[in-house]
This record gives sequence, C-alpha cells and structure tokens, in this order.
Amino acid sequence: MSLRGAGARRLRPPRWVRSGGWLPSGGGTRALRLTPRGATVALVALVTLVGGPVLGQRDILRVGVLLTALLVVGATATLRSRSSLTLESRSKVGFVEAGNPARVRLSVRGTGRTTGARLVVEDTVPLALGGTPRLPVPALADGEVLDLDHTLRSDVRGSFEVGPALLRARDVLGLTESRQVLGEPVVIDVLPRVHELTELTLGDLGGSRGSSASASSTTSPDDASIREYRVGDDLRRVHWRSTARRGSVMVRSDEHPGRPDVLLLLDDRESAHRGRGPASSLEWAVSAAASAAVHLHRRGHHVRLLHAGVVEPVRELDEASAVRSLLRSLSRLTPGPPDSLSRSVAALGRAESTLLVAVLGDVDADDVRPLMSARPLGAPALALLLRTREWDAGARRADTAATPGADEAERGLQRAQLVLARAGWRTATASPADAVPDVWSRLARVGARAPVAAPDVRDALA
Repeated sequence: MSLRGAGARRLRPPRWVRSGGWLPSGGGTRALRLTPRGATVALVALVTLVGGPVLGQRDILRVGVLLTALLVVGATATLRSRSSLTLESRSKVGFVEAGNPARVRLSVRGTGRTTGARLVVEDTVPLALGGTPRLPVPALADGEVLDLDHTLRSDVRGSFEVGPALLRARDVLGLTESRQVLGEPVVIDVLPRVHELTELTLGDLGGSRGSSASASSTTSPDDASIREYRVGDDLRRVHWRSTARRGSVMVRSDEHPGRPDVLLLLDDRESAHRGRGPASSLEWAVSAAASAAVHLHRRGHHVRLLHAGVVEPVRELDEASAVRSLLRSLSRLTPGPPDSLSRSVAALGRAESTLLVAVLGDVDADDVRPLMSARPLGAPALALLLRTREWDAGARRADTAATPGADEAERGLQRAQLVLARAGWRTATASPADAVPDVWSRLARVGARAPVAAPDVRDALA
C-alpha cells in the first residue's frame, strides 16, 4: 500500500473485499468458510467417517459423527450472525493532519438475535494510517447502539480509502467463520504538515505600502469599494443596500494593498526534486507551501495555489473552506512533468495577484528569467529556492562539493537567486537540515519568534 499524494496509485481495499475469494462481491453479501482449525477437524471427520466402517470400528465412526455435528452446529451459529448487527453510522472524517491523530467512530446497532458466535468489527485501514483495527462487539439487545472508536495517524500526506467495515463472526470453538461487509469505503486526505511561521512585513517590498497588520488597522469604510459578488467571496461582506438598488448581489471589497490576494506558485516538477518519500525535497516544498497558505490566510489574505500551469479554482463560499480545499489539493499533489514550471509561469500573466510567493525546486537563471515578465506589475514577490541535490541520499552521505555536478548546480542556484534579487524579489535558500519556520523567518527579515503552540489546521480554518 502506498500514497496517492506521493505519486503512487490510489489505495484500494483488499481484493477479497472487492470481489473474488471466498467473500462474493457486492455490498452486504456474506459467505461461510472453515478456519484452519475447522479445516483440520473436517479432514479428521472425513477420515473417521470413511475409515470407521472399513475397519469395523464403531468408536472411530462415532468420533467422525461427533466432529461432523460440531461443524454443523458451528456453521449454524455463524450463519445466524448475519442478521445480528448493522452499521448505524460512521463519523465523517474528511481529512487528517499529518503527524496528528484523528478518531474515527463506528456506531453499530444490534438486532436482538442471539447467535452464540464471537463478533469482531474490522475497519479496513491502510498500513500508512495505522493498519486495520479489530474491535470486539458484545451481544447487543434489539435496537441497542454501540460506539466503536479507533485512531488514524499518518506522518506522510496522501489520499487514502478507509473502509468498508467488516463484521467477522466465529463460533465459540473457532471452526467456522463468516464475514459481512458493512457500509461503503470513504476517502480520507492526509494534509501536509503545517508549521507555525513568523510575521511577514511587506513594507520594504515594491508594490506594498505596509504590513498587513498596519493596513488592517488603518482601513476605514471609505476605503471599501462595492463590486459584484464572485464565487469565493465571504457572504458576510454582502452590501445589502447596493444589492437592493442594483438587483444583483454586491459585496464590499477592501482593496487596500496591505491585505493582498496571494498567489502561491509551487514548482512540482519531478525532475526538479530529489529524495524519496516524506524525506524528499518535494515533500519539504509542499509543507512549506501549506504553512505559508495557512499563515497568510490567518492574517486576512486570500490565497490561491498555482501549479502545473493551473490556478486551483475556488469551490467554496468562504475563505476558510477555500484554504482547506487548497490543503487537500496539496495532499493529493503528485510530481509534475518537465514543463510544469513554464506552464505555471505562463499562467501568471493571466492571474490577478498583489503578492506572489514561489516555492522552487532545482532552478537556474534560465528557469527564473520568465518570472520577471510574468510577475504582476508592482506586486511584491518572495521565493524559496531549494538546494535539491542535498536531498539526494548519496549527496547527504558524502560531501556536497565532491558530488558530481554539485558545484555547477550550486552556481546555477546562485545565479537564479541573483537574477531574482536584482528584479526586486526577496529570496531565501533551503537545505534538508533547515526547518520551514527558519527559512520563512529569513524571508520575513525579522527575528524568528518561538511559536506559542503547535499550529492546528482546524483552528486556523475555523
């Protein structure tokens, strides 16, 4: 099993859940099988039933009849369990934060049928989220509801299928077993890790006339303009007087330059990143982009994601939901083609933004020159440039200067940084040993502050 968000195929339930095997396909279908112990008992019963008459030994024949009776009784008790339990509900866990646990609750309802079988509910969970839990279920009275809880946790982002839940029943002797599918699978996104970042001051950048904090404190009703409603606008900003007068929904639009719309450009080219799995440069870049998005959103900015030449469309009615949708897009992001960055740069000319934040992989001067003309006029711009060759496992074990091509790559990165700096960009470079907050603090040009508490995406997006 692997991550869809990390570039692999989407996780699927085990084959015996989907079709084939001893469990027929189709939701709610059941089947009966012998356990390894039951198969052994059945084999002994068959031998004794055949061998007893041949040898003329009635005692051996009686043993065969007794074992057969045990199998029949066990199978009857197991089959009766098919109507003893139903799935009432499943908690709606749409996303999990990487590194943080999330609780899943299954509510099952008893039908009042006594089965004499031992019941266990299993929720199909991929190993990356902790593996399938086994939740014993006692005998339930008719209509009695029992809540079964288990925990999901993952340290890597991605998109996973969890479920369906399975009811497994065994007779008391463990000879026969049946399984029943309860409910349907659901998709759960593991959001990228979000770090607490320092305050960003834009006062010394071209295109801005102050920090977001100072701007918000000086904004007055006279600064607000009225425009037509666009998808993604906060409904709390609807201007009802103008709406009634013009016959269409109008909203107050605070266009003060201290609270800009942010365009977050992520270089997702597979060729521009090194390393594998959660320790790769791409995962570092995704975490940096997610942290910047949450940080800027919490300070009143409207953040949009640009990668692979496409600006993620706004599908939600409020900004908090829009940022949550952006994080989900990052959780499902896969490495892009070689022309992904050039397509994104071309899309910059069609996007409206008053603040540009770029997280770039392996680039040189030729890669970043098109950013100069595509950058929105007068918009402040920041760039995180990754020393991606240092993410290569071989480069980390050996001295970087001794790695073939490392010197040329470092010179190319320095030229790219110089080109951006001369064009008015604020830049910082990152290595595997650098923490995202430390690199961001260099971009912010303020002393790094110790975060008060670990960031919580749910609180940030509330």
